Amino acid sequence: MRAPYFIPLAALCSIIGTYPLVYLMVDGKIGILQTKSDALIGDAMWRVGFYTHIVCGGVALSVGWSQFVKSWRERYREMHRFVGKVYVLMACVSGLAGVWIAPQTTTGSIAGLGFGSLGVFWLGVTFQAYYRIRQRDLWRHERLMVYSYSACCAAVTLRLWLPLLIGIFQLDFGVAYPIVAWLCWLPNLWIAKRINSRSSKAPSLDHSPANGT
Repeated sequence: MRAPYFIPLAALCSIIGTYPLVYLMVDGKIGILQTKSDALIGDAMWRVGFYTHIVCGGVALSVGWSQFVKSWRERYREMHRFVGKVYVLMACVSGLAGVWIAPQTTTGSIAGLGFGSLGVFWLGVTFQAYYRIRQRDLWRHERLMVYSYSACCAAVTLRLWLPLLIGIFQLDFGVAYPIVAWLCWLPNLWIAKRINSRSSKAPSLDHSPANGT
């Protein structure tokens, strides 16, 4: 991505990535917790899943954007590998927790299916990206990581779409939230596809990094 787009994105990811700290420091119902029932919030297993999802997802969001700065990757290779491992671990843990709590998503099954599908997709592409780099298939690793981080950025686009649907289009929260459960990540995948399509074509099998040539 070009700097005029990438810099605001990195800033948003860094800010929203630290937002889960508010949930840890403030008692009572804040944010999305205001839409949850007391019975659900009182469920210990749900609380573990919720806080695991937002904290680990926040870490992944905060560190992930730095992996796409080419000059940093080339200059600080060991740091790139370390941050990459942190991102993969946090993304997988957050994704699993997200799938776990998705059935209890506010506003019902359509929203739950949307967020659950996001979690499954995020897990799948992140694991594939890790597998590809372990096989030294750098070309596919990079493209899969674009898809992975686009899914991670659903935390950002959700907070952009929801006020738009409620404030501008005057939709009730009960209508807007199921829409946002899909709108926060499916367009992101289209953008990721566009970013990847600008790159060179895949190398032939005879010359792929996985074969050590």
